[in-house]
Order: sequence, then C-alpha cells, then structure tokens
Amino acid sequence: MCTSLTLTANDQTVLLARTMDFPNVDPWVPRSFAAQTTWQPVYGDAQVTQTRIVGASRHLNGHDLLGDGLNADGLACAELYLPHAVHYYHTPQTGRINLTPQDFIMWVLSGHKTVAEVVAELPNVALVASVWFAENKVYPFHWLIADQTGASVVIEPTTLTLRASPNSVGVLTNTPVLANHEKRLLAFLNVPELANLGPAATEWVQQGRELPTGPVPTNRFIRTAINRWGHPTPITAEGAISAAFDYLNQVVIPKQPGRQPRNHNFTHYRCVIDLTHLTYFHIPTATNKLSKTVIS
Repeated sequence: MCTSLTLTANDQTVLLARTMDFPNVDPWVPRSFAAQTTWQPVYGDAQVTQTRIVGASRHLNGHDLLGDGLNADGLACAELYLPHAVHYYHTPQTGRINLTPQDFIMWVLSGHKTVAEVVAELPNVALVASVWFAENKVYPFHWLIADQTGASVVIEPTTLTLRASPNSVGVLTNTPVLANHEKRLLAFLNVPELANLGPAATEWVQQGRELPTGPVPTNRFIRTAINRWGHPTPITAEGAISAAFDYLNQVVIPKQPGRQPRNHNFTHYRCVIDLTHLTYFHIPTATNKLSKTVIS
C-alpha cells in the first residue's frame, strides 16, 4: 500500500520519494553497499555492485532485500505492490537474465547508470515466480525508476515481456496499473488529457477543495498527484525535500494495535532520495527521527 512520487526543483535537483506501507515485518533500515560488493540472486552466478548503493533493506537469511535505493551514478529505484495484475514466468528462461521480483532492484542499481540503460536491457530480463531466499512468498511488484537527468519510468510486469511506461504524472501507488490511475485522475479533475493536469491541479489547490483521503491506492494517487502538480515548483533542493515529505505525510497509514499482522498494512517509513546530491533521507514511523546518508 505504498505511495511514491518524483519531483524536480527549479535548481534541477531531482528527487524520488516514497512511503513503505507493509504488514508487520522485520524493520526496514538504511543500509550501504560498497562498490564491488558481491550479492547472490536466486538464479545464476553471484553478481557484483559496480558502484556504492544506499537504500532501505531487510536482512533475511543472510541476504539483503531492498525496498528502494540509490546508486552513486544517481540512479534510483523503488518497488511497490501490484496485486492481481502481474505475469511472471513459472520457470527460468534459457538465454535470459532470470530474476525473482525481489532481486530486481539490486539488479537495476548494481549494474546500470541511467534509466535508458535499464530500459534497453529489459527485453533480456525474465521475472520468475519463484520464492526468494526468505518469506516463502512471490510478491507482485511494479517499479518506479529515475535518474539524475529527470528521466523516469514505471515498469509494470503485466505481460511476460517487460516494458517501461513514461512516468508522466510523477506518482505511483499500488493496483490498479498506471494507465488506470491516470484515467481516474483525469476523471476526478474533469479534464480531457494529462496536458491539462497542471492548471487543473493548481486551480483545485488554490480553491482549497478537498482531496481524497484514506488508504485506498486510487485515492492516494489522486491526492499526491494534485499536491505535486497543484503547488508551485520548489526552488531549491531543501524546498523540494520539504515538499516531498509533506506530500508523503498526508498519505501515511497509521499502525493500528490489535490488527492482524498478515493483512494490516501500515507505514514503516518515509524516504526522500536526492539523486542530484546523492543523498538518502529516511524517517522510520516508529521514531520519526530523520537519518541522512550521503554517497561519497
């Protein structure tokens, strides 16, 4: 039940921000991986990170599961939930890069510098519906990827052949797929196409009209999109980081004591990734204490 967005300030600082909303699990904590760190995907030979990586990780059975991250080339990636929409291979494919969904972020960040490089290699990737090294579950994911140029795409495995879609709105939540979210956003604002999004969202904000609330992904998408497009573009990196955290704070899902752990999604953390200044900001909901990690 996550929410994510990209944002570019007037000083050309590029951000990727997200909430991590998930049932009760081990904590997600910021973790750094040095260049030339060896990691093992489920299929194939061990891989080596080409640059330093920092991101939110869970350490499980001797392996690191990334929820999002940034590498030293300014490429960032975040995974979000996409139930009832994904199509994975049932078995590894000959001559392809075989990855479980949980391996995908590390593959993106450990061997690529730009969005274009990732997109060019997608036809060679086979996502396989196999259990990872822990948790005994195959997760239905889609991914938001961005780089320092401001390029950003969404990868949704709705077919076996992976393709990237432009991240035109700059927002991603969970199911339904991105095109459906965009259609619902246009209907909510009563505009015919995405070219009208900025003026319509600005008018909505200036008039103080109510925004959708609650944990439903479509409501979170609409609220975050109107916030992103309806407010003035931040001038500096500091202003953009503040704005991104503000938009995320509005869609935080609180933890409710007594709810069943298996199906109670709540916000574990918020993070803002500064791709331009290679900085990872992380706020765990349990403490609300900001940590900052810079890739030097």
